[in-house]
Amino acid sequence: MNRELIGAVAADTDRRLHRLLETRVNPGAAARDAAAAPLPAELLHEAAQHGLFHCALPTDVCTGRGFAPVRWGLVLEHIGYRCTDLSFPLLVYLTAGTIRRLHHDQRADLLEPLSDGGRLPLIGFAYTEQRDPFDFRGSLTRHGDTITVTTEKSIVAGARILDAFLTYVPDAQGRLTAVLLHRTDPGVSIAPLAVSGFRSAGFGTVRATDTAVPCDRIVDTDGLAHAQRILNAEAAFFVAAPTGRMRAIAEVCAMHVAATERHDTPLADYPNVQSLLGRMHATVESCRATLYQALEAYGEDDSLWSPLSWIAKYTVGQHALSVAAMAQRLTGTQGFLDTSPCARHLRDFSGLLAGGNPQEKVEIDLGVHLTQTIRPTLRAPGE
Repeated sequence: MNRELIGAVAADTDRRLHRLLETRVNPGAAARDAAAAPLPAELLHEAAQHGLFHCALPTDVCTGRGFAPVRWGLVLEHIGYRCTDLSFPLLVYLTAGTIRRLHHDQRADLLEPLSDGGRLPLIGFAYTEQRDPFDFRGSLTRHGDTITVTTEKSIVAGARILDAFLTYVPDAQGRLTAVLLHRTDPGVSIAPLAVSGFRSAGFGTVRATDTAVPCDRIVDTDGLAHAQRILNAEAAFFVAAPTGRMRAIAEVCAMHVAATERHDTPLADYPNVQSLLGRMHATVESCRATLYQALEAYGEDDSLWSPLSWIAKYTVGQHALSVAAMAQRLTGTQGFLDTSPCARHLRDFSGLLAGGNPQEKVEIDLGVHLTQTIRPTLRAPGE
């Protein structure tokens, strides 16, 4: 990865968002987490006005200037580095990814009713039902120019904040269908959901009961492939902000041990402390390298599965918790206090284990991929 590009994107992101993050987002992070209070949607709109999405969205959507995946990943990473509330970049990446998918599907018409004079359409991704996708419950039936939708999505990020949800419901033949539901549609309800991490991301359960909407809300009749394309396309972006937060945690720990003395000696001079810091530093930079490789390999082939993106998701998911735990060890009792963000980061990072795809599922997919890649090169003994 070009270090000049990394620095340039960081400087541009600071120019656009540093004041918003430092004065509006970060100061309330601990209180929102304690109360499980959702981030105000207005913060996302303000960020859009400051040009946050300039390299994340197409030119005809909000403030978009065309999707540039490497730059967008670096923007998310730097937001994670600056922002102490990881729920903010979580909602940012989700909204941008869903909008891009709809635009790619040539369904920009679905964005217009949610834009409200050029504002950012706040659209989420409602997929999870705590069951296999081939056994999703609910129904979608057609009645002339109208469809009636009944479904329940058990855990949806941004459910209490966003305006609409791209969701997936089986039709009369049992085929999963992608359809856009508005939170204001008749029969749609949102129930708050208590979660351990990303507590200000407004998680909730989205229900639709006999919700009648126009047929043109159907986005794709092959909903399973549609959902997989979104998950695949967003896997690396999902872990970009947590990677930036890991880097910030490591730097805060280094400053803490340099400023703290025991027996008239800075903690930073103790070999065991240096060893732990070195392990943390190596872990963070390994995650960054893996993320950058995935961003540089990001393609527009609209594939169902890209190994490097999932390797990045898996690597950051595996190591983020260890970085937060090392931070608690380095900060001692201070890291155990409510005033410390260590516990919050531990809980947020735990969401990386199941989010997007569970780590164990990613392991299986990567193992299958490697086997299929190697198998054509194998030869029987003597050949």
